[in-house]
Amino acid sequence: MNTEFNKQVLANIAPVRGVILGVNDSTEIRRQKYARIILDAMYQFLGLLDINGSVLEINSAALEGAGVRLEDLVGKPFWETHWWAVSEDARNRVKSMVEQARNGEFVRCDITVFGDLHGQKTIVVDFSLTPIRDDEGRVAYLLPEGRNISEKVAMQSELTQKNEELNIALNKLQEIDGYKTKFFANVSHELRTPLALILGPSAQLLKEAQQGEGRDLKRLETINRNALSLHQQVNDLLDLARIDAAQMPLMYVCANLKTLAADILSSFSSAAEDLSISLLAATEKDVYADIDRSKFTRVLVNLISNALKFTPNGGRITCSLELISNSHFLLSVQDNGPGIAPQLKEDIFNRFIQAPSEFSRNGSGLGLNIVKEFVELHRGTVSIHDAVGGGAIFQVEIPLRAPDGAFFRESGNLVMPIPFYDVSRKSFQSPAIEAKVVKDGSPYVLVVEDNPELRNFLHDVLSDDFNVAVAANGIEALNVIDQAIPDLIVTDLMMPEMDGEQLALAIRDNELFNSIPIVILTARGDDSIREHLLQNYVQDYLTKPFSLQELKARIRNLISVKRTVNILQKELATQSSDVCELTQSLVESRKSLQDSLLALQISERRWHGLYINTAVGIGLAGRDGRILHANPALQAMLGYRENEIIGISFIEITEKFLRNKTKHSINDVFEGKVESYHIQKSYQKRNGGLLWANVSVSLIPATGSEEAQLVVIVEDVTTQKNSEKALKTSQTELARVSRFSMMGELVASIAHEVNQPLAAIVANSQAALRWISRDPPNYEEVVSTINRVGRDADRASDVVKRIRNFLSSGSLKLEQINVSEMLQDLLMILQATILETKTEIFVEIDEGLPIFMGDPIQIQQVLLNLIVNAMEAMREQLSIKRTLNIKVSKNVREGIVFAVKDNGFGVSLDLQEKIFQALFSTKSKGLGMGLAISKTIIENHGGRLRLTSKIDDGAEFIFNIPIQ
Repeated sequence: MNTEFNKQVLANIAPVRGVILGVNDSTEIRRQKYARIILDAMYQFLGLLDINGSVLEINSAALEGAGVRLEDLVGKPFWETHWWAVSEDARNRVKSMVEQARNGEFVRCDITVFGDLHGQKTIVVDFSLTPIRDDEGRVAYLLPEGRNISEKVAMQSELTQKNEELNIALNKLQEIDGYKTKFFANVSHELRTPLALILGPSAQLLKEAQQGEGRDLKRLETINRNALSLHQQVNDLLDLARIDAAQMPLMYVCANLKTLAADILSSFSSAAEDLSISLLAATEKDVYADIDRSKFTRVLVNLISNALKFTPNGGRITCSLELISNSHFLLSVQDNGPGIAPQLKEDIFNRFIQAPSEFSRNGSGLGLNIVKEFVELHRGTVSIHDAVGGGAIFQVEIPLRAPDGAFFRESGNLVMPIPFYDVSRKSFQSPAIEAKVVKDGSPYVLVVEDNPELRNFLHDVLSDDFNVAVAANGIEALNVIDQAIPDLIVTDLMMPEMDGEQLALAIRDNELFNSIPIVILTARGDDSIREHLLQNYVQDYLTKPFSLQELKARIRNLISVKRTVNILQKELATQSSDVCELTQSLVESRKSLQDSLLALQISERRWHGLYINTAVGIGLAGRDGRILHANPALQAMLGYRENEIIGISFIEITEKFLRNKTKHSINDVFEGKVESYHIQKSYQKRNGGLLWANVSVSLIPATGSEEAQLVVIVEDVTTQKNSEKALKTSQTELARVSRFSMMGELVASIAHEVNQPLAAIVANSQAALRWISRDPPNYEEVVSTINRVGRDADRASDVVKRIRNFLSSGSLKLEQINVSEMLQDLLMILQATILETKTEIFVEIDEGLPIFMGDPIQIQQVLLNLIVNAMEAMREQLSIKRTLNIKVSKNVREGIVFAVKDNGFGVSLDLQEKIFQALFSTKSKGLGMGLAISKTIIENHGGRLRLTSKIDDGAEFIFNIPIQ
């Protein structure tokens, strides 16, 4: 039966590459002809030499590439052929390799040969010689093989160049970083003098203006209070810069800590009484220790001021000192406030980290970091714990004695001043807003600002020209809007409960008042945020400090534009019927043109020419996804002939984990849920390889007797995909480093900008002194001058905020995550490892996953680490089939949940406790950093990475990304 079948098949086959398959060929002859066809069809170099290196056989691809004929080469020494005519060294090298191979040795090297454009162009090949032995084990033939690796060599050269560029950028970064600390110290130090010139005159003016008008007095108090706050921040930044530069020496003195603590507590007694907070000292015995008095004072002042901010009215703060084992003393500061959330305890001592408080939103986030740095300078430790009954306990443990060789100074009757800290919560209470007469016909402006002083100030100055309402956050603003729709909204960007961007989005999503103009007034000068908000939500964006005259002018202009737009909308509404008639006429004309036979014939001819000749693959498919027609380009891409490709299913040649999604997407197009869809995916070719392609799918509607069909456009991007993978890591690192190259420009910008406000402050302060020294003093000019001092002080404050932003570490690069595409890319990268470990991958992605934000590079790094670890863990599983399950699902509480489960040996309980520790590894050559880094990445996203495992039942790693 098989013989008859072969005859029927062979009778219909034309000669292949010059080989004629006869019906009556013997089995041996037919196999030889098959071998000839396979040999000539191979793209790579392949041949056969005798034991002396003479040519016996070479495949057609190699002959065509070198532009030679086989009959001219048979019997000729292999090293004398045209391939090796590149150089005499190449000939000698191949001759030497033949000698090694005839002695039974497999030899291999990368070498340049004439192998393209009929021997006119050189290529780089991975060349090898394999000895072939006879049945008695003697070398009988030599098998030369060559694979074109020119593209790989070129890519390696490009990668080398990128690495060199990266090294240059890193060296530049290190050079810039060397100037950073010195710059911060210089700028912060230079700010102290102008701040002193602000604080001194403003305090004097405040003292002399006690009998002035209430409005001017409040503005003067605001200047003085905010200047003191700015001075405190400058001191904090200067201290941190000195610590970073290792220029913060300790000057020890043996001090009675009980007495020192009592003095410090007494300085807070007035603030505590204002808040009805009990301030208790629980130290009975004197405690003497070697300390740097000024730095220990800062530690205790910071801890107590921090406790006052978080303790409710009528609460309690306790400070105690005690000896520990005659070598250390323990300082404890306990409050009965809300305590510190568990997730913040590890980071609370880091720079710029602040715990949320219903009592206070002020502060720079540096106080507790300075506590930690000063305590560590004393060789001590600081920790935080939950207090019994609620609240927090900060504990500082420091050695009693200074180290050998430490510098001591004479104590005498030295009295250290207590640093200034505004711990009163009076500034957080919104001042009473004076009622003003409502102006009929005047524009109605809503001010949304969480800082009570600035909110009151804006109400004060805008009320002269507008009817003004105020709100402390976005939620309060929406309640105000529900009562009366304003003509314009002025809002801060960073606010509690609902920030300015969320407020703008809520307004734009509400049809009742989505046309209200919005002005952002914020201290955040981020250009990307500015562009995003101006493009999508708001009409104007101003940064603090700002000009009142400019703000008023912009408000007036925007309100005028809004009122003009309202009038135009009303007029257009009366003409809407005319627009509809024109639109209907246009639709009918277009439909008539489409129905025209001439247009259809022209379109048909153009389509057919494009269909046949385009390099893009085009296929028509039915509802089941099976191919009905395919153009030559698609046939070549997938490796099928025209009669073979009909009936092939686009769904079945799609990767397994995307088949269900592909089936649903096709159904959605047929059912009209979507007009089309676009995706980058891979198809399995006839030869088993993968075709990476950009795929676009849309519907050709049914016409007459013709059923609806899918048109599938396939663009081959396999080469591009492979190149992108090789360069992705270097490009990502270069992108990360590039932002630091602009650091020098930031330094120059800040230095330039700080000179103008400081010079103006000095000039205006001197003018104020002259006006007040007159007899009688000219208070009107004094107030005007002090207002200008306040404006310039705010500009100096902006400099400090920029410095703080510069010190802050970079944030995550959040983007919308496409889980399906991310897993496709990842499995493509790991394809060689998956095949080598013989692991079967199962991917399950829940339908309807919501859009969520994350850093795609970091999340992909976590998944790569977990998948590689799982495959490595299953290498020794020889008796069972290795499987790896990847599941992505949605959880109401946790957000998007990723699970990676293998069927290996699992992880024992004693190792589970250590598995996420840095430098711990179960692999003999592992660094032990993969899981520790992965855990940190997930926690930075607000999620959690954990392990569930049972012995002999595999291990399952699970992590979640909250939906933002």
